[in-house]
Amino acid sequence: MMKFHKRSPRKHAKVSLILLDWSVRESFHLLHYLRQQTVPRDDFEVIIIEYYARRYDGIDAYADQVDLWLQLDMPRTCYYHKHLMYNVGITLASSPVVMIGDSDAMVRPNFIDTIIRHFEREPDSVYHMDQFRNMRRDLYPFRFPPFEEVLGPGCINNVDGRTAGVLNEEDPLHTRNYGACMCARRDHLIAIGGADEHIDYLGHICGPYDMTFRLLNHGHREVWEMDEFLYHTWHPGQAGADNYLGPHDGRHMSSTSLEALDTGRIAPLLENAAIRMLRTGQAHSFDDVAAHLIDPKFQQEWDVDWIAANGALKRWNDYKRPMGNHHGFQLVAEVDRVLAYPLSDKEALSRDGQGLGAPFEGHDIEETKARIDAATPPALRRLMTLFALADHLAFDVLSKLERRLNRSVHLLPPALKMSLFAVGGLAYAIAAAARLPRALRAALAASRAEREQLVSLAMTIHNLTHYAPHPLRGEELTLLLERDNPRRALQWAQRLGLIPAARFAILPSEEAMAIASLLDAFEADDSARHFIVPTAFYHRHHAQISAHNAMKRMILIWGLTEQPS
Repeated sequence: MMKFHKRSPRKHAKVSLILLDWSVRESFHLLHYLRQQTVPRDDFEVIIIEYYARRYDGIDAYADQVDLWLQLDMPRTCYYHKHLMYNVGITLASSPVVMIGDSDAMVRPNFIDTIIRHFEREPDSVYHMDQFRNMRRDLYPFRFPPFEEVLGPGCINNVDGRTAGVLNEEDPLHTRNYGACMCARRDHLIAIGGADEHIDYLGHICGPYDMTFRLLNHGHREVWEMDEFLYHTWHPGQAGADNYLGPHDGRHMSSTSLEALDTGRIAPLLENAAIRMLRTGQAHSFDDVAAHLIDPKFQQEWDVDWIAANGALKRWNDYKRPMGNHHGFQLVAEVDRVLAYPLSDKEALSRDGQGLGAPFEGHDIEETKARIDAATPPALRRLMTLFALADHLAFDVLSKLERRLNRSVHLLPPALKMSLFAVGGLAYAIAAAARLPRALRAALAASRAEREQLVSLAMTIHNLTHYAPHPLRGEELTLLLERDNPRRALQWAQRLGLIPAARFAILPSEEAMAIASLLDAFEADDSARHFIVPTAFYHRHHAQISAHNAMKRMILIWGLTEQPS
């Protein structure tokens, strides 16, 4: 049963800090740095949520900095679920702005003031601060080192006083610490259904970025602070060792959260009942909803031994579970089946009922994929395979010829060199034909990944227009390619009637202005056509793209330079 160790909410606080523990913290030294803030103490509220039954006495030294301290009393036999703790903190918070972040981080005296000033300027944003991380073992146990020492030897991400993450435009999702400090308005968090308590977020693979992505889908802007940072020193277990890991992309970013980012989903897969009551106006305070915060079934579903025995094979009867994408369809496990919904169906995971709007289904992933593939014209797969193979063979032959000619005729005039290249190319091609079986086998092996990606892209276009709900049927799509090679193959497929008409465009450079021009052109296109965009490109620039009106007409697919994990 939940128990308060302290309950003295701040009546006029501007920001509520939600700090978590699941009986693992060795230090809450953030509280030390909160004593040194430049703003009045009444401007911020500190909430500590303990998942189990431990009362950590290390907090007592900072009792004056703690306003609400709640113990959830979950059984020790249960894995921890941070998203449940987020929701408890959100219901407790009395401030308009909520901060979720590290309780064992260092912050400078203007930390709280920076958050307050940001929301005075941009109240509708979701706001993040990154974190400097120092891996020196001699800084453990924590002894309050100077900030300059944390930035010095052992700091793995200090680039001239800013974190490498905020400067990284190639892979921001994996280089920025989304869990260090995330801030948003409390009413916005409640409006999107709070933190998702789906089973996929149990244990280590989780974070407030679940709410960040769904806030983006709700129309809010993601903003990263460029001048203020948190500071973190090494301690044992900081990487989540020996924890339960839910589905992720291979780099510990939740694949379920990425699904929300890619599909535009706003609602959580499993909404907390107390948050739902606040969202729908059935209740207005923590006391009104406290009895509904923790679902009794979680004690069984999150049990450590039960997960170990059944986790890999469990059919989550009460959950819809994203299982990745395949050729224009999103795969979703529901009870005893895996269903395939068109990628353009934005309500597949939030729709009540089982299998509504799913053209394909099977008893497992492989059966569902096989049924999708069987419904696609075989000629389309064969044509794309031939094009990929021909491209690879031609490139291989011409590259080898060019290297040989350059070694022998590099002093000749360019015109003569080109003539020799043309004549030599024919001779080399004839000679290569004699070795065709061997070359063909090598080319088949070398071009396998490219072949499968081209086949997948063509099948995705076919399926999006044949199985997608109105208005995609009969619509001329615009396909953005990361490189030009696939365009010729897809145009031949169009001429043969294997895929519908589509326009093609090459994605612009990585510069923000070029991307902005592309988005503006999409918005100005009054044909209402949809734009198919590679997921990798969107992940790199999601903060910029999601804030643009053109996002409403985009369908994200796995591109030709990536494959889902």
